[in-house]
Amino acid sequence: MNYIKQTVAILGISSVLCAIPTVGFAQAPKQPVERTSFQLSYNQGVQKLAQGNFNGAIADFDKVLQLKPEYSEAYCLRGQAKAQLGDYQAALADYSRAVKLSPGHLDAYNVRGTLYAELGNVNAAVADFNQTIKINPKFVDGYYNLGLLNYRQGNHKQALAQFNQALAINPKLADAYGSRGLARYALGDKRNAITDLQQAATLFQQQRDTQGYQQTQSILREIQK
Repeated sequence: MNYIKQTVAILGISSVLCAIPTVGFAQAPKQPVERTSFQLSYNQGVQKLAQGNFNGAIADFDKVLQLKPEYSEAYCLRGQAKAQLGDYQAALADYSRAVKLSPGHLDAYNVRGTLYAELGNVNAAVADFNQTIKINPKFVDGYYNLGLLNYRQGNHKQALAQFNQALAINPKLADAYGSRGLARYALGDKRNAITDLQQAATLFQQQRDTQGYQQTQSILREIQK
């Protein structure tokens, strides 16, 4: 499965994508005309991003950044649009700029880590995920993504430990149960693997995630043959 798409889907509850600010535009230019243009372009970009009009969103965030070149959130959102179009290198550049402007930006580090992973730069991905945990030791996405990366690399024991940490923070993270189940299965612990996958299926069903539920049930059928 495509790594970044998998990560985005898995972390739907605590999204790996930069949060869209819900407060006012404190960083907007002070001139009334520029502020109005800034807000209009930003709002249009957010709307187009939500609608799946990624090229249109990029154009709007370009305008935002022309008015406010140091507005880190616009780099995040433009990077998100570029990633959705499959232009991971360009997205990486935007998230790197966001990190430089806002060194404590958890989501920017987290998404940049998924981009590094998708591009095969494992060390850089690990560094970014570790940075999220350094900034916030309770940041569940950081532990989960480290586990996912280790699982993909075949480091199943490390992955298991990191999924455990993620679940200690968020016991209702369905994908963490599913991924931990796969790690346990890879380590030969079929019984507990099935238990984890069944718990993942239950949570997916409760959370009305039909796709996650069906995928987990399919995996269970394969394991239980």
